[in-house]
Amino acid sequence: MPLQALPPAQVAALLEGVGVPQARSTTVDSVEDVAAAFTGLGVRPVVLKAGGLLHKTDAGGVVLGLRDAEAAAETAREMVAKVGPEAFPLLLQQQVSGLEILVGARRDPQLGAALVVGLGGVATEVHADVVTTMAPVSPAQALDALRRLRAWPLLDGFRGEAGRDVSALVDTIVAVSRLVEADPGIVELDLNPVMVGVEGHGVVVVDARIIRTDEPAPATRPRHDLDRMLRPEHVVVVGVSDDEHKVGARLFRYLDDHGFPGRLDAVHPSGGEIRGRRRYSSLAEVDGSPDLVCVTVPGRFVPDVARQAVEKKVGGVIVHSSDFAEVGDAGRAAQEELARILVEGGVPLAGPNDMGIVAPYRELTASISGGLEEELVKGGVALLSSSGALGSCLGTRLMGERIGLSYWIHAGNEADLVIADYLEWLAGDEETRSVALLLEDIKDGPRFIAAGRRMAEAGKPMFAYNMVRSDRGREAALSHTGAMVGSFAVREAVVEAAGMVSVPSLRVLEDAVALAAQEPLPAGDRLVAVTFSGGACSIIADEGEVAGIELPDLSEETRDAVRPHVPSYAAVRNPLDCSYQMITQPEAFERLLLALTERGEYDALLLQFTTNADPYAAKLAEKVVEMRRRLGIPLYISRFGGEQLAPNALAVYREAGVHVLDAPDRATLAIAAVMAGARQLRRTTVSAAR
Repeated sequence: MPLQALPPAQVAALLEGVGVPQARSTTVDSVEDVAAAFTGLGVRPVVLKAGGLLHKTDAGGVVLGLRDAEAAAETAREMVAKVGPEAFPLLLQQQVSGLEILVGARRDPQLGAALVVGLGGVATEVHADVVTTMAPVSPAQALDALRRLRAWPLLDGFRGEAGRDVSALVDTIVAVSRLVEADPGIVELDLNPVMVGVEGHGVVVVDARIIRTDEPAPATRPRHDLDRMLRPEHVVVVGVSDDEHKVGARLFRYLDDHGFPGRLDAVHPSGGEIRGRRRYSSLAEVDGSPDLVCVTVPGRFVPDVARQAVEKKVGGVIVHSSDFAEVGDAGRAAQEELARILVEGGVPLAGPNDMGIVAPYRELTASISGGLEEELVKGGVALLSSSGALGSCLGTRLMGERIGLSYWIHAGNEADLVIADYLEWLAGDEETRSVALLLEDIKDGPRFIAAGRRMAEAGKPMFAYNMVRSDRGREAALSHTGAMVGSFAVREAVVEAAGMVSVPSLRVLEDAVALAAQEPLPAGDRLVAVTFSGGACSIIADEGEVAGIELPDLSEETRDAVRPHVPSYAAVRNPLDCSYQMITQPEAFERLLLALTERGEYDALLLQFTTNADPYAAKLAEKVVEMRRRLGIPLYISRFGGEQLAPNALAVYREAGVHVLDAPDRATLAIAAVMAGARQLRRTTVSAAR
């Protein structure tokens, strides 16, 4: 059934049912009834509205300040003549003043219901001052959303004006959340404006719109046990030809060369042998029940392999083959049939169009990525990606820098298994200490949120980069809320609700997840920065303020402790420019760092190097690496200078598994993300305790 805008009377009844205050109003279906309705309303002044229009003001469908019944009737005749029959029903409403705020909701069939608050009125889209959060919304969450608005000072009291009734506004937001949660048919809800009176005078909704559908909610996705698939002891690759340039043969070679310790079998219609192993002519011919089957045959042959996998009760299937939903309707139908075969057979499906799964701790390279020619580097980062190519880039960079990976998983087309499934499983994985997510889309928002919270409860920070940020088609939205809040904003809200930190770039994603995996998380937001550049100090201070990092000045005791270790002309403050002389004095630098940190005034330390060169850079690197565990707080290293000047120093950091940042602005953003991740975990711990 198409989307339907509910009539004003039904909207009013729904809002009244959850206790949302509304302006006194009445509706009429003919101009002749306007005068009597005006008199019966019993209030002055009155607003006349064309109730059948969405954007009433734009079409001349709103007239304010009516104080006379006959004048109201004449105004109604003029409005209908101008607007046409779409004006009906006509709405007569008590005119109310106050600060105009938008409260709305939007339901995405995959992501769930999102609540929206913002600066309201006819210029809502111009102001573009909105905050989106996922339902259900608690009073504390509603208040937090309001405080994040640029317009918050108008609510809190600004330039001597009285504060607004924020408590009543919070109650309204929570009531809307309850309504949307209780009625899954509500697609969009728009209260614009909500007039917010001064403190103690409440709020009044003066315009409301609800869009409904009777379409059924998406089917619940099946849940699978992924232990066999992600910790396989028997792997089969289907489609292993003699041509090692083809993906099946390459995948098989990766598994063989990297020393997969379990049983490894190949399948190809030609049979025979490959790389000294028997090659079976079909999956059905392989004895036993494999834990993981990697399918690389052309798309038209995949359903038959899937049926054989079901017959053998395998632990899971990765379909690397393409020509499915990514190529159009025919491919989408083929993908749905493939998923039906495996899901009904109780076999988890990764993909199709899937690059695969890499697990360095298990020497598992069930992937067709071109980045697996070098050694696998074990580490604490789990990488989940919607993009195969970008996931490959990030995964190989993290291994190349010796940060290492616990898992590297490409989600593919997500015909069955979605990123939330992997998140749920990784929450219990001992090797995973932090998670990086590259997201083009999120399937099953509520489950994604639940999986993220489980990960957060396990103490594992998560950092997500939402790659698709533009929203086409918003001009066709049926409400102010729909026009203001596209899918990107809702995905950002889902990420936040899941306890993750949304990062602004791939670089920050790489930096943040690497820092979180190699160092203990900061206990708070207080950063002390040591540089060899006054300009770097300025950048760190500026970026830190924007990013929410605290850079408290040094206490008098710490200043006194630091002064003997810096030149007399140095300004002893935070950030600290300790002068270029110290780059050749590792022992003096050690004493300086101890003086800065021994009083416990800071939660993290940033060292921002510039163009220091070997051999002194290498000696300083050795000292810094040796000190990392003695300081008691995370120590972050950043160096913004030509790598050719200090290859030995960079090698020292790399061999120690230290992720080296570069420019001071990049370093500050990365540390801000890590601190935000630590805050999310602290919030989750408090919430779980309650």
